[in-house]
Amino acid sequence: MNLSNEEINFIISELDNTPIMSEDDMKYIKSSHNYMYLTVHNIPHFNRVLNTEKCWFYTLKNETLNKFICNKFGESINNLYTIHRLIYNTGGECKRHKDRFTTHKTVSLLLSDKFEGGDMYINGIKHPMNNLGDYVCFNGGKDFHEVKPITNGIRDVLIIWFSNKKPKFSLI
Repeated sequence: MNLSNEEINFIISELDNTPIMSEDDMKYIKSSHNYMYLTVHNIPHFNRVLNTEKCWFYTLKNETLNKFICNKFGESINNLYTIHRLIYNTGGECKRHKDRFTTHKTVSLLLSDKFEGGDMYINGIKHPMNNLGDYVCFNGGKDFHEVKPITNGIRDVLIIWFSNKKPKFSLI
């Protein structure tokens, strides 16, 4: 699946106007998704799933972006859980895993196409994601997923988690 140029430009523009979580906000990520917290802070940890150059979480304070995302992916605004971004350099990867919480939908959306490698697999099936705006939706809590190593360039991807369960924190 692919977003139009207009849609992807809108998302990128809105992300520029969306605050990144403060260290105070990140304490909630640390308690509920410790491996993501360690990745954001580039802290080495045992059995690292993500090998990225940069990772950060956006707050959910941009109502325009939140409404667009929820409308585009057919979700209630109440189910929007997190929006985060991963930048993979050459050699970066995401090992095969399931997410460790009760998400019912994960959206992986490419914000760049200046890379080679980095193939996305869900339950062992390759999902072509090579062009700006390509995306895939799946259940990250139930489906095994991975990104093979980047062989050249930079892979920039936006990850959106939706959950029916209320988080222990609110960033809206």
